[in-house]
Amino acid sequence: MIGALLLAAGSGTRMKGEIRDKLLHPIGDNHAFGLSVRSFFQVPEIQRYVITYNNTNQLALLQKSWNEEMACSAPAKAPLVDWVTGGKDRKDSVKSGLLAFPIEVTHVLIHDCARPFIRPYTISLLADEVRKDRAVSVARPLTDTLRSRNEWIENPLAPATTRTLDRSNLWKMETPQGAPREWLIDGLIRAEEIGRIVTDDMEAIELIGYKIGFLSPDYPNPKITTPDDFAYAKFLLQS
Repeated sequence: MIGALLLAAGSGTRMKGEIRDKLLHPIGDNHAFGLSVRSFFQVPEIQRYVITYNNTNQLALLQKSWNEEMACSAPAKAPLVDWVTGGKDRKDSVKSGLLAFPIEVTHVLIHDCARPFIRPYTISLLADEVRKDRAVSVARPLTDTLRSRNEWIENPLAPATTRTLDRSNLWKMETPQGAPREWLIDGLIRAEEIGRIVTDDMEAIELIGYKIGFLSPDYPNPKITTPDDFAYAKFLLQS
């Protein structure tokens, strides 16, 4: 069985206090959490959910949105869901969420609900790959030029030694990301053992020796991180 771990416990520190909860802040007549859930509800391969949250007030609002989306989407079979308190860091929330699935959930897709424009057909493609015992992530080739600065200087205008990085093999990681659940758990345990702080689930997979595949979508899948991102989100919703 394939499960979906939806992450909604982030602190949203880069909102700088301007927006109380970026996942529940209006985007048109919905919000990032509701839009994410709506897309996943259209994928019949996903049969079980775990959702992380950060406090009881948020939990009540998330559950209200979940019920509204379920009523609107009317899936053929009401999905089962468990709600889990998030951890201090993303990796802690992911680990708690993975351990909350019942044993029959053997493969998991992990999605950051701050990316509300993921489309159902992409989720379905990922599910098809993951059920083949593969690790795969939504990602896209880097198109910007990147430069590495060899020392930190308070004034960014001050001269410093830099170099251009070869972008031909660089990819920007997005979500969903998925793999066999056992791989994900073992990878996070390995990261803890060696003191590695992983911000990407596929990094944990690589720590235990598995290779990963990339699926590049043909549409924007941005992450809402700052208050300015909501203008772009509203534009995407209307286009």
